[in-house]
Amino acid sequence: MIETYNTQQQDLGQFYDELIGPNGQVRPQWEKIAASFYTLGPAQLKQKAAEVAQLLRENGVTYNTYGDPDGMNRPWNLDPIPMVFSTQEWEFIERGIKQRATLLNLILKDLYGPKKLIQEGFLPLELIYRHGGFLRQVDKPDEDKDLLINYAVDLARGPEGKLWVLHDRTDTPSGIGYALENRAAMTRVFPALVRDNKVQKITPYFQVFKNTLSTLSSGGGENPRIVLLSSGPAYRTYFEHAYLSSFLGFTLALGADLTMSNGNIWLKTLDGLKKVDVLLRRVNDIYCDPLEFDASSTIGIVGLMEAVRQGKVAVANPLGTRILENPAIMAYLPQICRHLLGEDLLIPSVSTWWCGQEDARQHVFDNMHQLIIKNVYRDERNAPYIGAELSEEEALKLKKEISQNPCLYVAQNMVNFSTTPTLIHGNLEARNAVLRSFAVRDTANEEYVVMPGGLARSSSKKGVFVLSRQSGGISKDVWVVGSKVPEKITVSTNHDVRQQEVLLPSRTGEHLFWMGRYLERSLSTIRLFRIILKKFNESDNEQSVEKDDTLSTLLTTLTTLTGTQPGFNEHKTLVNPEKELIDVASNPKRVGSLSQSLELFLSNGYSVRDRLSLDTWRILDKISFLDRKLKKDDVNLGSIYHRLDDLIVHLMAFNGLNLDNMTREPSWRLLNIGRAIETSIRTSLMLQNTLTIKSDEEKEKAIMELVLMANESLVTYRYQYRSTLELSAVLRLLITEERNPKSIAYQIASIEEHLANMPNHPQHSALSPAGKKLLQALTDIRLVEIDYLIATQKSEVIRKNLNVFFENIIQLLEAAADHIYEDYFSPTQNQFAFLKTAKLPEI
Repeated sequence: MIETYNTQQQDLGQFYDELIGPNGQVRPQWEKIAASFYTLGPAQLKQKAAEVAQLLRENGVTYNTYGDPDGMNRPWNLDPIPMVFSTQEWEFIERGIKQRATLLNLILKDLYGPKKLIQEGFLPLELIYRHGGFLRQVDKPDEDKDLLINYAVDLARGPEGKLWVLHDRTDTPSGIGYALENRAAMTRVFPALVRDNKVQKITPYFQVFKNTLSTLSSGGGENPRIVLLSSGPAYRTYFEHAYLSSFLGFTLALGADLTMSNGNIWLKTLDGLKKVDVLLRRVNDIYCDPLEFDASSTIGIVGLMEAVRQGKVAVANPLGTRILENPAIMAYLPQICRHLLGEDLLIPSVSTWWCGQEDARQHVFDNMHQLIIKNVYRDERNAPYIGAELSEEEALKLKKEISQNPCLYVAQNMVNFSTTPTLIHGNLEARNAVLRSFAVRDTANEEYVVMPGGLARSSSKKGVFVLSRQSGGISKDVWVVGSKVPEKITVSTNHDVRQQEVLLPSRTGEHLFWMGRYLERSLSTIRLFRIILKKFNESDNEQSVEKDDTLSTLLTTLTTLTGTQPGFNEHKTLVNPEKELIDVASNPKRVGSLSQSLELFLSNGYSVRDRLSLDTWRILDKISFLDRKLKKDDVNLGSIYHRLDDLIVHLMAFNGLNLDNMTREPSWRLLNIGRAIETSIRTSLMLQNTLTIKSDEEKEKAIMELVLMANESLVTYRYQYRSTLELSAVLRLLITEERNPKSIAYQIASIEEHLANMPNHPQHSALSPAGKKLLQALTDIRLVEIDYLIATQKSEVIRKNLNVFFENIIQLLEAAADHIYEDYFSPTQNQFAFLKTAKLPEI
């Protein structure tokens, strides 16, 4: 395998190879690793790759790709072959990254402070002021504080083995969460390989990261409230947002969860407003405050910039750091480094020409086919131009655009990135790779700490030099092999271990509430569906469905429960039910279908992934897989039946983990309030649609047995009553028996108990509006006489009293659900309206 790779690499002689040296020998840092892979062989290595992929999928590691035909939340792709560095080489890389981060921090302080670099001619004024990342609203920050808190840098090795900086990432540097998950997966699949090669650990980096954020609070408290500001589930790296918030113990929030008043930033929680001390933002700076920056933003916090000015909230990285991502600055860094630090850049930037200067612009025009041309402001709309791929007409058009706005364009040399072994279709092949490394400011020791590793990206195709996850890049773990004395990490000297306050944003609570509702909606639909399919398969082929009263009743009940009207209420559909059954089960675009309920259950779960355990995510991944199988074009009633069996097992496994693992906090209570409301409403609907119509004794007994089966109460009935099925006994078990967890009374009582333990619930005052509705419903159930409900005149076909009773219970439950929504989740003021309240919490 290595010999084949060596032969292939020699054919790509223009590239430096990370594995094979110029003498054709394996490089020293790779020797043990290459020997291990050789021992494994192609078949076992391919199996290990499958284990890595399965582990990442089960852990819910995803990367959202806009416009992807396969949809959002694509599984993260990790190559089982790491990118490897020796300890000696990494020490040089570490020094270079520390130097660069220190230099950029000083530049940032100057640009928003005295601006001496512009005044003294080290940076052209237009290069800064014409860049969208220079925010004029950010002015004269505290000179004693570091501005660049976390930093990422993309490095590539040229043909001679020299490292070059391709990009600086300073606004919202992403990747540390993926690097951590990559390392966890590789350690799980290759434990001996990691141990034997003494791969340096990356977890100490995260302790420094957490310690640093804790020191940023202006209040100086021991336990500052830190919130990770996310751009939401649709954003490409949302997995990382949720993963980091859970790993570091920070509250995950969206802009809509936060508000500004009296110069402070407040988190809207179920327990009222909570002051935020530090924001770790994962939202681009121009979208962070629609009042002062981009007014079209819906993911920011109105008034955030004013709170920063008043020094009442710290933001990492501070607003305005995107100016350092201007690639044109790279052309001036060598001179600035000598001016500010008195030394040369250890790791140079890739050769850069800013078109705002006439001689540089002419060089770009003369050598365009050898360069990459970019807009100085990086965003989704400004893709780079690869000069070698431009036609004459395209090149002329680009030159014209540059001539009109030369300050907005920059050109850089094409770097022939080094190659590294990558597993492609079971074979080791040489692929170009880029390294992203990370640094964080250690405020306690006043220096930058570099992660000993990082996140590498290679391409699945040969000779590709624009590497990103969105363009099909493959991620790789980065190993620094060889022992090193670990740096001492400064930790808090306070040994008073206190329980931290658990905050639940209202939006998160809303997702949990609806997750519970869609869970029960899916479960009840599956149970009824399985009974219908079983009955349908057992029915007499010579007898039409419409003449089978029991099956007809179940089908019309399915239409009522799912809300897929007109459904089986139409005669033509009832006569030939197969097509409608398949559609109700597998059409995700149909409101009320099983597939749509599952999608909404999973969608709400994805939005609160920071609140759910790893085992829970593995179950959700399996449910998602089964849902995709349910939606396949070749689905039929037979395949649906088997998939429903698998689905109900995994949905019940989720229920079990919910009961066993989740702490009894508001998040758990809201999930179960949603479940109980949905269960009680759907049980009422099912009983109303099946048992309010009188029929002959045989049919009623058949219906009652199937209803008990659909509510998981048939065995309970047999043990409690030990008699033939009686309508009064069935109704008592499913309506009034509070010891039966499937009864309506039990579910309503559980809602009351959960609400009584929710934050801000009135303890010694009048009942809440939701509490009143629930009490009224539970009282009606406790006082009801079952014999009165089922009493009818001989000539009557409908049990009117029973029908009216269920109508009343359903109305009360739906009203209670509306009140719960209004009390905890209803939308607050307009985005641009500041918080209005008579009294803010004391700080």
